[in-house]
This record gives sequence, C-alpha cells and structure tokens, in this order.
Amino acid sequence: MAKEKKKQHYVPRSYLEKWAIPGKYQVHVYNKIKKKNYIASIRDVASERYFYDIDFTDILAEEQLKVYGIENCDLKHIDDDQYIENFFAKRIEDDFKIRLEDIIKHIEKMNAWEKRNCYFISEINKANLSFGLAMQHIRVKSVRNSILDANCCLMQVLHDMGVSQEIISQHNISETQVPYIHGKMILNKQSIEELSKSYFSLLWMIIINKTNVPFFTSDNPIGTKEHIHHEFISMSGLQCRGVEAYFPINPNMILVMFDGEYHAAYANRDRYVVEIEDANVIKHYNSLQLLNCTECVFSNSPDFSIADDMQKNNPTLFNYPRNVMKWGNKIYIPNRM
Repeated sequence: MAKEKKKQHYVPRSYLEKWAIPGKYQVHVYNKIKKKNYIASIRDVASERYFYDIDFTDILAEEQLKVYGIENCDLKHIDDDQYIENFFAKRIEDDFKIRLEDIIKHIEKMNAWEKRNCYFISEINKANLSFGLAMQHIRVKSVRNSILDANCCLMQVLHDMGVSQEIISQHNISETQVPYIHGKMILNKQSIEELSKSYFSLLWMIIINKTNVPFFTSDNPIGTKEHIHHEFISMSGLQCRGVEAYFPINPNMILVMFDGEYHAAYANRDRYVVEIEDANVIKHYNSLQLLNCTECVFSNSPDFSIADDMQKNNPTLFNYPRNVMKWGNKIYIPNRM
C-alpha cells in the first residue's frame, strides 16, 4: 500500500525550489494577509493537509455539477481518496519540471545572437507546456476561494431579488462541497484541453531579468492582467481581448503571454527572449504577484519593501477581495470570512 500523503502542495515543490535561499531548503515569505515576512521550509508553503483528498463514493450529483458547467467527468470508478494527489505527483509534476528546466538550460546556453534571432521553445513544446500551465492554473487554492466567493455573492443577489430562502438554500454551496467541485474541474479532460488551447493561442515571450531584484513567485503563480477595462465584466480571462498572462520560471526569468491581436507590437517577438535591465519592470510583475496571490509570495531575497510601498498608497489594497460581483447598480462583495 502506498504511503499516505498528509501534506499536499498545490504549487509543486520542484518549482518552489528555484526560489530557495542559497544553501537552504527554505524561502523568504511575505504574507499579505498577516502583513509580515518570515522564512519557511519549502515543505510547508503553498500546501495544506489532505488538500486534494476526496471520498469518491460521495461525489456531488451530476445535476448539481452541471449548474457550474462541470460535465463529462465520471469519477465513480475511483476508490482512492488520494487519487488527485497521486495524479499530480505521478503524471503531471515531473513532466512540468523537465519542460521548465529545459527552457532554463536552453536560454542559459544562448549567446547574444541566438537571443535576438532564435526561438526559446518549439511549437510542439509550447503545446506541451500549455498543458502544464493549464494544470497549474486549475489546481491552486485560489480556485476554491473563487468558487466560494462567487457563491457568496450569488446568495446576496438572490436575496436582494426576493428569491425565497428555500430556493436560495437549494443553490447554496457549502465549504465541504467545494473540494468535490474542484476535483471534478481538475479531472475534466475537456475543460483542461480548452484551457491548454487558450494558453497556446497567446503570444509567448521570456523576460530575462538582468537586475539585482529577483522575480517573486507565489501560492498562485500564474496570473492575468487586463489591458482593456469594461464597466460590467472582467477582461482578465485568457480569451479576453487585450489580456496578458504571466508565470515566473525562476528569480531571473518570467514567461509573459499576450493576446497577439491587441498586443500586435510584440508579434515579431513571439517565442523570443527579451533582456530587461530596468528594475521597475521586475517590480511591476512582483506587484502583480502580490495582488494575485491567495496569501503569500515567495522569494530568495528578504526584500519585500514593494509590499510596503504598495500599501502606503492604498492601505486596504490587500484586504479588498479579489472576487466581486456586479449586478444592476450594486457591487456585491463576499462576506464569508
């Protein structure tokens, strides 16, 4: 019998190790909720006890899952509570690690001419890495928080619409149900394929950090930034016009991905590297990690002064919920805390 895995990471340790403090199996951590920084073992960050464990004999009814767009994912044959944890460990993480390390080694070997004129990744490897990005995108704790936040806002909307409490209760999602919904999302082959295609469709560039300010990563390392504002809907989805996605590869490299139509100025740099000597660019992406993370960012450096700088201008910046809902003329804010 396989050994039970109690501590389960939603960001792989093999990825976090790239931010290890030299000579230690630790990282510097800034917790934006507690507003404090400290040193922690890589074993203890971006993880929770039994995070992916699901009793597959007690999954949600298909009818209820369809309400949330989750279909075609028959898990009734699975009898291993740690199936998802083992799925990541055995089928996802090693491949993701190898593909990232191949990019790092390839770029580190490139000379100046090659950096200007050669791709850092082939089309087929871009497609394969897109799958790894999709899996990392969907596996994190922030996905569960988004489900709960959306549900909380929806309950408020239904209440203000005068819907009966009986109906509201029927549509309400409890915290105990969320892991089941999340598990179905992770193992829904069709939705993962669509997410992979969304990443693949973007224009990819690697920014090489030539400054002494390292890129941060976080407990939710893949984020998006909208470049077009819409009054009523978010434009930060991967298929939205103008979107930019980002994923730090190590303290010296970050993968940035753009909607190629809107960001046409970058079209001739698709799959190329760009060297940056301006620390403000690195700080920009570090600020996005702070805004996008669920709770913590990680670094091989103890300097988190950017977090203080961001809060000086907006003291409640990290307290405002990431997920809100607009309905009519009102903004609904999750109040589940």
